[in-house]
Amino acid sequence: MAWHRKVLALFLLCAVGLANAAQAVDQRILFVGNSITYVNSLPAIFEQVAQAQSSNVRYHADMYVRGGATLAQLGKESALQELIDSGVYQFVVLQERGGDDLCIRPDTHWHRDDLSCDQVTAPQLALAKEAQAHGARVLYLGTYQAQPYFSSNLVSAETELSHKMDATYLEISETLRHMQGEQPTWPWLYEDHGHPGIATTMLMALRVYQAVDSSQPLHAFALCTNADLYTTKLRGHALIAHDEMTAATKPERCLLDKAQTQAIIDGLHRSP
Repeated sequence: MAWHRKVLALFLLCAVGLANAAQAVDQRILFVGNSITYVNSLPAIFEQVAQAQSSNVRYHADMYVRGGATLAQLGKESALQELIDSGVYQFVVLQERGGDDLCIRPDTHWHRDDLSCDQVTAPQLALAKEAQAHGARVLYLGTYQAQPYFSSNLVSAETELSHKMDATYLEISETLRHMQGEQPTWPWLYEDHGHPGIATTMLMALRVYQAVDSSQPLHAFALCTNADLYTTKLRGHALIAHDEMTAATKPERCLLDKAQTQAIIDGLHRSP
């Protein structure tokens, strides 16, 4: 009868596997932004965060980005409008060019020579409304400023805009500023001291994952990849799909260890 028990055990294993496969859910997420979004391939790092968690949801992340672009500029492009109107994305992450939202805080004296503040913010609201009309939940991902005065005002401005959008706000600037003080030698900034380093990209990716799946505590992991992460140089086209971002192109290298990821998670728990 031993073989009967082996067959039964194999059957049960297969049944459990099929049940788990049946429960798995695919979700698509589109990141819209500029070099703050694409340096270090934020959507690809987000996917790694998601894969390290205990969830049956599989996320496939694409990005629509241009170096130095504002959401006002991107919102005029028919290719982006078609992506959003397709309805294939369950989440759309909007990220404005760094600091531009400060225009709604007059005391910061932050202004654009080419656009009024309404011309900066109105297209953001329109993009959010369009995405929501096609079934997507909108996440408004913050940027960052180094000086405390501008950082706190940026968070306030982004919070106000996210409320107007009816979007989920993902704060970055103040959390990053405090964590930089705690771990000043970590790779928070890219070599140009402006764009995000891999630690900041991890912070943003974790913040996005917190918003899309809050049912489980975040699990730390070592960030290792064999994909070619984007730098400040973008290769030609605005839409960069999941497969292109995650394709193996070089030997695997580890960029953050598990303890560093855990420290960033802990910093998120202490943040606003």
